[in-house]
Amino acid sequence: MTLYGYLGTAITAIIGYLIGSFSWSIFISKTIYKIDVRDYHSKNAGATNISRVLGKKWGFAIMFLDMLKVTITMFIAFGISCININGVNFGSTSYYIPAFFVLISHSYPIYYKFKGGKVVSSFLGLLWMTNPYYFLIATVIWWSTIFIWNRVSVSSILAALLTGALCWIPQLSGIDVINFNGELFQDSHLVWVNYLHYVNYDNYYDSLALINIIVTLSAYFLILKHHKNIARLLKGTEKPYDFKGKSDLETGNISTNSKKISNN
Repeated sequence: MTLYGYLGTAITAIIGYLIGSFSWSIFISKTIYKIDVRDYHSKNAGATNISRVLGKKWGFAIMFLDMLKVTITMFIAFGISCININGVNFGSTSYYIPAFFVLISHSYPIYYKFKGGKVVSSFLGLLWMTNPYYFLIATVIWWSTIFIWNRVSVSSILAALLTGALCWIPQLSGIDVINFNGELFQDSHLVWVNYLHYVNYDNYYDSLALINIIVTLSAYFLILKHHKNIARLLKGTEKPYDFKGKSDLETGNISTNSKKISNN
């Protein structure tokens, strides 16, 4: 990575942090329904909590929008990496380091006193933008385990843990070894966003070692953000997710004077 590559990565990381800090849960709940989702249930600004408050359709919508924050950041990194003017070449700008800053800011958003979500949706966004196999592994694990234990926290933790481990199998990324030589990705399209480096005029690719470090750190960060859930699981007090239950909006319980708060 060149000096301009470091500079491009730093600039995009800052942009990614600012993008990740925006909470769709808080924006939608305040703008449309004149409430703050953080006043209800787990007081968390994430897809699971907003599904309890506003309904499962909003939960899936928020999940997609939070995933999109990673997508936007990585394509901004791609745009910056294409800058090559009068010897100023940002071609070695990393696409993946800035994505990690989206997860950090989603959890510690500067706009909301550093109180955000648990990064599950953003983590899925990172996996989708990295390797479809990573995304598929996490999705299958999540949906398989949710029907076994009926605990969103358990499914999220297991999906992150196993994806963070399995990503170190190089064949899942279309190469045979893991090292810091990014040029191995010149002929692999599995890590699909990384392949876009071919247009950056600098013959630079993020290496599998760097990419998997980001994925593993993100998985560990997700697990760390569930420390309260883990404590409740150990105590046997973690409540199950009610897939058939109605949201507060559907039952008419949304009110600034009637806050549905639980320990889950």
